[in-house]
Amino acid sequence: MTGPLDGLGSAAAQLEQTLGPAEDPANPYGFAAAARRDEAGEYPEALAAALRGTGFHLDYLPADWGGTFRSFDRSLLLVRTAARRDLNAMPATMFSITAATCVRLHGSPAQQQEVAELLRGGGAVAFALSEAEHGSDLLANTARLERDPDGPGLRLTGEKWMVGLGQRCEAAYVVARTGERGPGSFTAVLLDLAAAGPELDRGPAVPTGGMRGIDFAHLRFDGLPVPGNRVVGRPGEALEAAVKAQQVVRLMSTAGSLGCADTALRLTLGFAAERRTGRSRLLDTPHQRRESAIAAAALLAADAVALTAARGIHLAPEQFSIWGCAAKHVVAEAVEDAIARCGATLATRAVLRTEGPGGGLFQKLQRDAALVRVVDTSTLANLRSFTGQLPALAKAPAGPAGDAATVFALDAPLPPYDPARLDLNARGRDLPTGTLAAIAGPAAAALAQGAPQAAALAERLQGALQDLPKEVEQAGPGLALVDLAERFAWLHAAACCLQLWWASRHLPLHGRPPGSAGWLGACLGYLLARADGTDPRRGADLLAPALDTVLALHDGGRLFSAVPVPLA
Repeated sequence: MTGPLDGLGSAAAQLEQTLGPAEDPANPYGFAAAARRDEAGEYPEALAAALRGTGFHLDYLPADWGGTFRSFDRSLLLVRTAARRDLNAMPATMFSITAATCVRLHGSPAQQQEVAELLRGGGAVAFALSEAEHGSDLLANTARLERDPDGPGLRLTGEKWMVGLGQRCEAAYVVARTGERGPGSFTAVLLDLAAAGPELDRGPAVPTGGMRGIDFAHLRFDGLPVPGNRVVGRPGEALEAAVKAQQVVRLMSTAGSLGCADTALRLTLGFAAERRTGRSRLLDTPHQRRESAIAAAALLAADAVALTAARGIHLAPEQFSIWGCAAKHVVAEAVEDAIARCGATLATRAVLRTEGPGGGLFQKLQRDAALVRVVDTSTLANLRSFTGQLPALAKAPAGPAGDAATVFALDAPLPPYDPARLDLNARGRDLPTGTLAAIAGPAAAALAQGAPQAAALAERLQGALQDLPKEVEQAGPGLALVDLAERFAWLHAAACCLQLWWASRHLPLHGRPPGSAGWLGACLGYLLARADGTDPRRGADLLAPALDTVLALHDGGRLFSAVPVPLA
């Protein structure tokens, strides 16, 4: 890469070159190989080995654990380039991120060293929290950790549901009940599963629609002996650590969603450019061009939201109980919309298992994206997790505008990430929306010179955010507040896009000249339509520049991102 965004995308660009052209049908790390593995339900052994050979599996580990992590925005791009080839690259190499974050938050030095050594060697530590009977109602979980009546240690009894890599992991971070009521009734243990006896049953692999070949298992414990030194942290603090860690997981899961959408749109544009209907290319017909523009706007908006969230967690981790959930919701929903519109363009070819574009790859992308959408929590549970925080959020004073400039200027250095600052409830005003008033007027004035539609949308966004506190006050508890939480998520996303354009207008975002605002108007048009609950097709004229942006990136062999990583 060349230019001011070099450092941010260099690791991703290097990985691309190492893995080779994804379109090459003979490439074992390409699209065709991913489709074949999916059809056969095979684990991506060769791809995972190749990624470990580059140190990919160390990218989420801190330096003091022997990892190569530098910043989440850099990691997001790196993981996305692997996921665009096969989403299974993420669980095969990084599924331990939740357990590792929990141990980093409250594990002993010895436990941290144990986990670090295991992960550096390519092993896996599973995260076992959910139970089939209770889903997202974590306080109702029943798996229990009790004193061993026959010895000095503990006994673990119960079943954990859908544990990723549950059949092949060497260790597991398990959250179990040690009290009777409230969030302080749960304690974590770090189990060495290699030493477990017959009291552990990993069960058969659980088949899933997406991520085929990745083993999920129901771990059953029948009085499993647990030495006292395997308890992580203090008794009663496990649920707090787990909920904090999942904020990080929600953020990194957006890389998987973006990878699926990038490939889906790439396949669709290639097909629509070659397919003819009458005398016209399919891509040039009004309906398909409109649908492609909406898909492009959805993806570019999701990219901006994920990228800025990945920077925001460095500066304002105490806000991520809201920020991370909002980003997860918008990215997952926008990606689902983009892929659905791609499927409408592909029509019959979208439903062929082995003969569609990419040898049936599109179906895999649909299924994988659907699983990522719910892999850490359901859509409703994700919204509900910050619904109760909306009243306090709406009343909080605005934050420092300087913090926003650091987050949204992609070439600005970031402070080190500090997981100890993660919190269960957001402190202060949401940074993207809370500091928007400081830049909304100047940004609208600047946009009015060459992009009047984008300027009008910026003013509309600011007006909607000014009205939000009153709407929250009038809503009261219940469904109306959940609906407002979703509306807030889309407005938050629009604020991220406007802030990104303003703070980074000196940079060649999406490979376009600095200050180009076509992508911004398209993203604002899409996001404000979603915030209002209307179909983006009603304002399709606003979205056309998104397709132009994506087509230029496609022709140049670049990632569909504000940081246009060159593809192999």
